[in-house]
Amino acid sequence: MAFFKNFLDKICSDDSSKGSKGGPGETAYFGTIKADPNFNAQNDAEILKKAIETKDVNEATIVEVIAKRTNAQRQQIKAAFQQSTGKPLVDALKNALKSDFEDVVLALLMTPPEYNAFELRRAMKGLGTSEVVLSEILGTRSNKEIEELKNAFKEAYGQLLEEQIKHETSGNLETTLLALCKATRNENSKIDDGLAKSDAKALFDAGENRIGTVCSVLVDVLTTRSEAQLCKIFKYYGQYSKNSFAKDLASELHGSLEDCLMTLVKAAWNKPALFAEKLHLAMKGLGTNTDTLTRIIVGRSEIDLLKIIQEYKRMYGKTLQEQILKETAGDYEKILLALYPFLQPEKWNSFISHIMDFLKKFTQQVNDDSTMGFKGPPETGYFGTVKADPNFNAQNDAARLKKAIETKGVDEATIVEVIAKRNNAQRQKIKEAYQQSTGKPLAEALKKSLKSDFEEVVLALLMTPPEYDAFEMKRAMKNLGTNEDVLSEILGTRTINEIEALKRSFKEVNGELLEDEIKSEIKGDLETTLVALCKGTRSEDPNIDDGLAKSDAKALFAAGENRIGTVVSVLIDILTTRSEAQLRKVFKYYSELSKDGVAKALEGELTGDIEDCLMTLVKAACNKPAYFAERLYLAMKGLGTNTDTLTRIIVGRSEIDLLKITQEYKRMYGKSLQEQILKETSGDYERIMMAICGAP
Repeated sequence: MAFFKNFLDKICSDDSSKGSKGGPGETAYFGTIKADPNFNAQNDAEILKKAIETKDVNEATIVEVIAKRTNAQRQQIKAAFQQSTGKPLVDALKNALKSDFEDVVLALLMTPPEYNAFELRRAMKGLGTSEVVLSEILGTRSNKEIEELKNAFKEAYGQLLEEQIKHETSGNLETTLLALCKATRNENSKIDDGLAKSDAKALFDAGENRIGTVCSVLVDVLTTRSEAQLCKIFKYYGQYSKNSFAKDLASELHGSLEDCLMTLVKAAWNKPALFAEKLHLAMKGLGTNTDTLTRIIVGRSEIDLLKIIQEYKRMYGKTLQEQILKETAGDYEKILLALYPFLQPEKWNSFISHIMDFLKKFTQQVNDDSTMGFKGPPETGYFGTVKADPNFNAQNDAARLKKAIETKGVDEATIVEVIAKRNNAQRQKIKEAYQQSTGKPLAEALKKSLKSDFEEVVLALLMTPPEYDAFEMKRAMKNLGTNEDVLSEILGTRTINEIEALKRSFKEVNGELLEDEIKSEIKGDLETTLVALCKGTRSEDPNIDDGLAKSDAKALFAAGENRIGTVVSVLIDILTTRSEAQLRKVFKYYSELSKDGVAKALEGELTGDIEDCLMTLVKAACNKPAYFAERLYLAMKGLGTNTDTLTRIIVGRSEIDLLKITQEYKRMYGKSLQEQILKETSGDYERIMMAICGAP
């Protein structure tokens, strides 16, 4: 099994700091809140009493106590407070707090069933009903959770949840919600292949294959089958329809029923991604839906919030923490972030241990796994997928493109054939010939004719590699927020010549130095790392200095166990100055120094951008094609596809090592890159991506 896949599987299976998709039998903990090992309910109750009675209220203490205890511990604090003061803690906090901060604190003090029942009641209270909330809760809870919330609803509000739903909803939506409310959905992890095939056919016949939709069939299948079974059904559905089931569902239905059934589809496919999407929408545009933000952050904090955080970063290119900081303020912001794990300076030693564990596992794997391929002299063959056309004629190609652009509806097939089947040097000559014959830039003509992701790929292919790198760097730092992942990916994987060329291009196009732009957008250790890489002075000497490798290994070992002050600087210095070959030797010697007890699992808080950057350098040194294969896999994993990442890597590596990347992808994930692209993309974008990957 490939090393990087093993590493990711390790995180998925036994590292509670990382959220990742796993099988039905996974037992790892993916919440962000853990029990306080020094917990004392009486002490906490006394601390809260003092914080509440302090003039103006000590909100910081309330955050520290309430947000840093598990729900079970909070229930004990409530009991201790009631016993010592004779008053309910909830009432005392209600009188002392206000606004969104109060809502979060009170939510945290409820048991999960009480909070689910409260949110359902609120969704149906007053004028109008928030059907989205009903679908979200009932469509994502287990049978046990639904039974518990029904009991809590009856106890708190004196009526059956089912009766309230019947009173507030109607039609197919009512039928769907009541079916979910029964809590009889199959939760068996075993898949019935024959049933999956017949269900897929039934869904197709009930929807796309007829005029009108038989909603009862959709409701029955989606509310009774297990999530694992549904995923199998969706796979077989593709044998009947050219579209995915989700796409057909969206075209067949509308309104609240569509939202409800789509929730069931998305939850079956990737529940953390569903919640990540809902968080994104809650903070998108003007204003923030704090009800949704609170409900998901609090409700999933002891279930799968770590997975949701991971999916959010993958899907939207920025951390959930960044977006919360941008969209919230004051005590509300503080308590949400207290429920969210993020990098803290005092946690650096644990991070170093994680890095060292990674290095140790890598060197052990290198000794056993010939597929890593670092033995012997450097390879000299060509590993790109795009080659020069031997019959190239720039004027003919320019004329073909002109005709394709001017054709009614635009001839995209010809554009793909010409642009994707020439190497970059030939494309530059085509641009010159087009300008000479028409008096207009080819890029501008294509911009006006094309759209969406297809346009992005075509324009990327027309840039020189330095121009494209510079364009991506600028885009990563443009507007509000910075996509640090892109900066790390580009600067951490380019040669000295490539970095120098992109810096010149960046200055020429943007009128400023790349280093100055980085300094204005990034701070702290990440800035130091990126600026060091930006210097373009990293060693590329293929010869290995054995003595230096040994001393570097000792320095890394010491940095992982000694004081905080020197740790980061040592890591940055070694990882940004040594050649990749030298680093691999350093990692080998490190394994001779490290003992089994040194490595610790990565703490939940360590999900920051500096970790991503340094891990990029480590992975790129170990196996650069495998690093890019992993990036492509994550870009297409789960709901939605990160086409920016997909385009950047496929285009950027097409004349460097895309053949190696495709080989690594197949080795690591058991399927070809082309298969996954076909599954995740469509139309002209799919065609041009496949052409770049070498499809005829």
